[in-house]
Amino acid sequence: MKDTSYAALLATLDELAERTEPQVRLAWLHDLIAPLLDRVEQEDEPLSDEPRLSTPEAVREWHRAASGEQVDVDAVYDQLMTVALVYSEDQDPDLHVISQTAYAAAIWLRLLTGRDLRSSVEDEVEDIGEWSGSSVFTQLIDMLAWTRTGQVYTFWQDAAADPGYCDFPAAARELDAMVSTLVHRA
Repeated sequence: MKDTSYAALLATLDELAERTEPQVRLAWLHDLIAPLLDRVEQEDEPLSDEPRLSTPEAVREWHRAASGEQVDVDAVYDQLMTVALVYSEDQDPDLHVISQTAYAAAIWLRLLTGRDLRSSVEDEVEDIGEWSGSSVFTQLIDMLAWTRTGQVYTFWQDAAADPGYCDFPAAARELDAMVSTLVHRA
């Protein structure tokens, strides 16, 4: 790739999404998300009054769903979205990274099932899921570039405009590495 600007990398991901089968994109996303879930699985604090699953159970069930086993995907989705919402409200950047990981795993489940999944927190998280422009595939990988570098997700244009705000170069390098890997797999 000649132009490795952040915008060009996102455009490359959109092109990959257009020419790649949904099952292949799901497998790629799985491989990018799964290693991050180890940290989410460590969170065992109850986050709601009557959870159907604990967070560690939800992560284990996510892995089972990924391997093709029958699980209550709505319960898994609900717990992951609860983690995403609750942890995103905290000021701790580490908890934001956990939130982003849980959110990515929940959206992956939605893509896996091909349907909207039920969550008790859906109304509260609805605005998080409203992306525009790029494909969901591209948007998840964009968010994962920040998550994999241990940073709170930031719109790349904002990050580029204010270099002192975050480690934009680290996120750009991570995005470039993920794009390069996926382009070679395609």
